[in-house]
Amino acid sequence: MEAELRNTQAYRAQLDRARAWCAAEERCGSGVRQKLAAWGADGDVADEIVASLSEDGYLDEGRYARAYCESKMLRQHWGRMKVVYGLRQKGVPREAIEAGMAAVDDGEYMAMLEDVAVRKLRELGGEATPDVRRRLTAFLASRGFTMSEINETITNITRQ
Repeated sequence: MEAELRNTQAYRAQLDRARAWCAAEERCGSGVRQKLAAWGADGDVADEIVASLSEDGYLDEGRYARAYCESKMLRQHWGRMKVVYGLRQKGVPREAIEAGMAAVDDGEYMAMLEDVAVRKLRELGGEATPDVRRRLTAFLASRGFTMSEINETITNITRQ
């Protein structure tokens, strides 16, 4: 059945389209399946295409997780919890998530968190009153930072 499926013109057209789509930027398997469904591919065809893309190196969950973690944490200033949740929503395997999270340097991550906290503190008036601390904590928690990271950072920036 697989050999018959791979020889059809429709399969090859969707495979070529998926290759081009995956070559543009890193993708995850679930994202490719969703796109193939939108293009009209049924489940068996989508599974075959995803397998072929993985074999050919167009699709790699570990590579995707690393790119996602670096992008969301260091460029969009998300916390670890929000990044992990996003990757889980996309169906990325736990091992790939852990490898992606490990790829981000802890020092760089904490420096980014401190920078975000300082900017928000200035926006909130600059003084660390109890109300400002509460609002800053809520803001950082909404970004996906853990309470231990938030407390440590607020302590560091209000001490200066």
